[in-house]
Amino acid sequence: MKLAILFGGSSNEHDISIASACSIINHLDASKYEIHALYLDKNNQSYKVNLLPDNKEKVTTETILKNIEKLPDFFTYLKSMNCVFIMIHGKNGEDGTIASILNFLNIPYVGNDVTPSVITMDKIYTKDILELNGIRTAKYISFSQYNDEYIYKGKTLKKKELIAKIEQNINYPMFIKPAKSGSSIGVFKVLNKKELIQAIKEALKIDNRILIEQAIEGKELECAILEKNNCVKASLVGEIKTDNEFYSYTAKYNDPTSQTIIPAIIPKEIMLNIQNIAIQAFKILDLHTFSRIDFFLTRNNEIILNEINSIPGFTTISMYPKLWEKTQIKYSKLLDILINEAIKK
Repeated sequence: MKLAILFGGSSNEHDISIASACSIINHLDASKYEIHALYLDKNNQSYKVNLLPDNKEKVTTETILKNIEKLPDFFTYLKSMNCVFIMIHGKNGEDGTIASILNFLNIPYVGNDVTPSVITMDKIYTKDILELNGIRTAKYISFSQYNDEYIYKGKTLKKKELIAKIEQNINYPMFIKPAKSGSSIGVFKVLNKKELIQAIKEALKIDNRILIEQAIEGKELECAILEKNNCVKASLVGEIKTDNEFYSYTAKYNDPTSQTIIPAIIPKEIMLNIQNIAIQAFKILDLHTFSRIDFFLTRNNEIILNEINSIPGFTTISMYPKLWEKTQIKYSKLLDILINEAIKK
């Protein structure tokens, strides 16, 4: 089988995408797949990576970028593949852009379809749909910037009016998040008005639609979802522990003090409830194949869904493969399942 791993791209998660792709390539069984690594630079120029025969040596970001060769015709190359493993996080990958191209070219791919990808990439749309379906998320409001105007609930507000509305509805501490950004990039926890104004300014550099959420005190938990043979299953629930203010980009990828505890130290009944809610959310949003769903568990044992990742990270420290490893599916076997499911759909 000719299998392409497609990674890189123009999003602000470019580097994480490369790390995920390296890990996938290193865990694939080269006796089963003819592996093709396809790299998109930050301008979406396409390259093939000249891998060593039979994948005998581990690939790294450095070896990947030293062995790239420009592709004269990206789409023709794609059409020669039996399956494409989409590992582009964020913009132009997780948002359904690549999925729409592969659908058009009639190429099987590992990843979610276009519409659920578009929805789950957008934190505001996701929360609106989940809340309408009875799944609790953190209290929130949202606004958009249109040219030099701020639009809140259909009304045009000046900056001071917007800040006042936010403070009327959400208490400090609160989180400011771009609607469409992953790996906690552009996310700020704010404690006062001065920080709020600065955080909004920074978040608007990433997206013109902004989510404001009430901060939740409690455990940060994650659950991996996998669809196999039309059956949706949830992994064990894992807990994230960090010394940072929240599980930021730095905490996820650069802080050695951040820890993961799998399974999370929570009552069995709560774990089962989280798994059931994760599966329910997955189905409500019409997701398929795989996703990682993040939760908060408050001190009163209230379960609050935080975010959904339709293309979760696959680095050696990423929670999605680690959760399944602790749920008795090894990394290489997990890749086989995902690829087989892609071929069948």
